[in-house]
Amino acid sequence: MVMLDIKDNTKYISVVDSNIGVIACNDLCILIDAGASEKDGEDILRVLKEENLTPNAVIITHGHWDHFYGLLKIKKVFPEIEVYASSMEKAFVENPYLEFYSYFSSTSPLKVGETPLVFKGIKVDHTVDSGSLEINGEKMEIIPLSGHSPLGIAILYKGVLFSGDCLYSSSSLSMYKMPFYTDIASQYEDLNILSKYEIDYCLPAHGLPIRGASDFKNALSENRKKIESLEEMILDIIKEEKSEDKIKSEISARLSINYDITKYIYVTITTKSFLHYLYNSGKATFVIEDGILEWVALQKSFKEKS
Repeated sequence: MVMLDIKDNTKYISVVDSNIGVIACNDLCILIDAGASEKDGEDILRVLKEENLTPNAVIITHGHWDHFYGLLKIKKVFPEIEVYASSMEKAFVENPYLEFYSYFSSTSPLKVGETPLVFKGIKVDHTVDSGSLEINGEKMEIIPLSGHSPLGIAILYKGVLFSGDCLYSSSSLSMYKMPFYTDIASQYEDLNILSKYEIDYCLPAHGLPIRGASDFKNALSENRKKIESLEEMILDIIKEEKSEDKIKSEISARLSINYDITKYIYVTITTKSFLHYLYNSGKATFVIEDGILEWVALQKSFKEKS
């Protein structure tokens, strides 16, 4: 594991399944996210030591635990590191239980896998929702994006976009059969917002980087096509009244998804997001019969005007 150059003083560290952005400022540096485990934190510290860099700030793109759990280890070595997050995501960074609580419909979470339910969180020192931010004399733009989480942020610095989980590379889209979305209307708008920027290089928090303005525009297009295809599929599934469980069963069959508990939770959340979006935009409705809520489309295609 090594530090990889992007351009000028921007770099990144790839740890297991995450990309950690680095903005170097002489012997100091700003981190973008901090990894999903204490082991990630250890690896980040080792690479920074090899590069003679001291992290004095970290910007958390959003409050999902796999983006800041590594800070537990980093803060033990650098307790004065300043933590930045958006005002809404601050609640999740400081109280990770809220994320797990929300995944299980506001009930006590299942103790499954490596989910760190006992993780007490990280104190956020500064909140920033949008606009200009200056750290270590380096100016950057904070772009609010809410399709993946309530108020996630991307960081734009010298033509390099650290995009968190709001955008997938084309290769990653082929792997993620049903990406994790929480607000479909906002996800569409996120792509509109990003299309207004000239981006030389984009580093998603997961997967391969997106290199060059042309590839970035292509990634925006491919991300939009993915959302549209999922919307079209769900509208087709609910041509007739179906419960959410039946909808997810058909999604599993159509996309060849073999559920484990993690995939099941993620698909459940994304499915709910699409159903709520379709209802709120007048493309679908629901009925409740014999205690079961069932969804039904009001139009055949997402291309029809509601």
